[in-house]
Amino acid sequence: MDAMMALLPTAEVLIVCLGFFVWLRRQPAPYPVASALALGITSGLMLLSLLLQIGFLAKRPELIPLLEVVSLGGIVWLNWGKWQTVDDIRQWIIAAWDEYPRLLTVLTVALFYLWLQAMLLPPSSWDALVYHLPRVLLWQQNSSLFLPGFTTAPQVAFPVGSDILFHLFLRFRLDYGLGLFSWLSYVVILLGTYALARPRVSRTVALTSAIAITCLPEIVYQSTGTKNDIIVAAIALTCVVWADRWLQVASIESLVGLGLTLCFGVAAKTSFVLFAAFFLPLWLSLVVQRGRLSILVRSIVNEWRIVALCLVPGIILSQSWLFVYNYRQFGNWLGPEDFIVRNQNNEGLLGGTANLVRYSFQSIHLLQPINWLWQSLTGGGSIIVALQYVYDSVFAPLFGNAGQAEFIKWQPLEIEWQPQEDTSWFGPVSVFLVFPAVGWCLVKGRQMSRILAILTICLALAISYKVGWSPWKSRFFTLAFVCTGLCIATFLQQSRLKEIGLSGWRWLSMAILVYACLYNYAKPMIPLPKSQSYENISRENIWLRSRWTRNRQVYDQLYHGTQTDSIHQALATAKRVAIIGYDHYFSILLQNPDIEFVLLQTEDRYAEAHPLVEAAEQLTAVDHIICFQKPCVSATEAIALDLVWESPWEENVPQVYRVLTNNRISSH
Repeated sequence: MDAMMALLPTAEVLIVCLGFFVWLRRQPAPYPVASALALGITSGLMLLSLLLQIGFLAKRPELIPLLEVVSLGGIVWLNWGKWQTVDDIRQWIIAAWDEYPRLLTVLTVALFYLWLQAMLLPPSSWDALVYHLPRVLLWQQNSSLFLPGFTTAPQVAFPVGSDILFHLFLRFRLDYGLGLFSWLSYVVILLGTYALARPRVSRTVALTSAIAITCLPEIVYQSTGTKNDIIVAAIALTCVVWADRWLQVASIESLVGLGLTLCFGVAAKTSFVLFAAFFLPLWLSLVVQRGRLSILVRSIVNEWRIVALCLVPGIILSQSWLFVYNYRQFGNWLGPEDFIVRNQNNEGLLGGTANLVRYSFQSIHLLQPINWLWQSLTGGGSIIVALQYVYDSVFAPLFGNAGQAEFIKWQPLEIEWQPQEDTSWFGPVSVFLVFPAVGWCLVKGRQMSRILAILTICLALAISYKVGWSPWKSRFFTLAFVCTGLCIATFLQQSRLKEIGLSGWRWLSMAILVYACLYNYAKPMIPLPKSQSYENISRENIWLRSRWTRNRQVYDQLYHGTQTDSIHQALATAKRVAIIGYDHYFSILLQNPDIEFVLLQTEDRYAEAHPLVEAAEQLTAVDHIICFQKPCVSATEAIALDLVWESPWEENVPQVYRVLTNNRISSH
């Protein structure tokens, strides 16, 4: 029944996105189908995000359904009598299918399977279960985006633009459908890459480029998840499509679309600022080169009413309000200073160089089956071991732990080709096609293709320099890789590769796509060998393990056994519960809608137990505490803690306490 309920917000998202598609197709200079659909999807998500932010910023989320109804009504009215334009999608697909029936059959089956994963499987990502999803439930509880407390900085300091979309499902207490936005972003990457390439190259080359990008394994793994990296990448590509469209047809809707989408990118993730900082000057240089700067200025001046009308949505989407809040609360627009220091590169140029070298070694990612094949051919030689030996013997002594994030300084680089979202890279196509294509366009590319090659390199250097290294940072580079589709198309077109070569790249990419669909650490269709799996998470078909998705706690049970059920039982009489420390507590919040949860942060994260002296006043207003990571110790006589439940695992955490104030102690 819950799965069926998830179709309601899904239908809403579909109508909004198709509404923008129809509007773009009906412009005086109609947008091509691929462009209109890619831009329509991103614009639809942007509008929904804007409506949700308005409702929560006004502290009136109960008015959000009214905003949605009005917006849906406006979209239907604006496109009244034009909805037959949606049939253009079917005709476009049929035309492509007639030319590439086998290829598109495999692609369609893979897309459908990924959609099933995105819609039906519960969320599995650590980050999503710790802050992406819990913060949405807390926004709903507090009717505000400004939470009164937090246990980890991302819960309050990170942009809200993509996470807030989960409210469309979570307001119904549904954890079905939460991967829909990542899957739609995946479709945007496919369509956007094709849309950029097609005006410049043949249909065959454009299709080859689009498939090559969307079949990169790290992008495939992200397509069903709940992290925001793939959404940010799709938004960035949408900006490029808008910008390219304006260069072709200097219309106000493409200019406004570019501006608002840039704001939406910042709303999704702060790392998007790097993309905007590099892309805008590069694009403006192309505008000047083509002699269109005066046209750009006149468009803004002549259509000043439209531009002014978009200022308020732009300010909301740009997260200006959040950055001001962060600065007032923490003294930094990004959030608490200690959190920033622990996650950035603190060794300057040395650290940035070290990180670039580490990422270079990690990016030589040929997939585990290739390593097994190599071992069988050479009698045991391992490409992974060879790469690790070169790094350990040459570069590790040179760099040490320079550039690594403070929280992971103890972790050396370990080259692993694992099929999972957190540690995978971008596969052999990235090594043998993407990298050469970027180099080619840097030297021989023209205009937009050269700009995107420069942009890709700038992003890679900036990420290496700014972000502290950890084993899980490959997803940050999704933003860079998604921008290389036009470089691939230009490289393939100018190198005059014959059809057999193009077909080879397409089918290699499709083989990688199928591999990534079947072998996924968190969502395996085919269980992974024991040597390639952690614990027992990937050793059983996920559909069977989850009882065909009826077991919504499958990942909680895999990570923590019966912990969530035990905590739920321990809170049977609770009304107001404090949470200290951080862990996977999304399911706890989701299962207990009648409990008010309060997040508390203790000052000394290095203490053996959570000192509660600074939280004494807040504790008088709660009846239970859940302590994650380490036990809690009361440091005041006014409050006593009665242990209700503790984990039987090592260190006996988490723990659930009943809070006893002086009044409660006497009655107890």
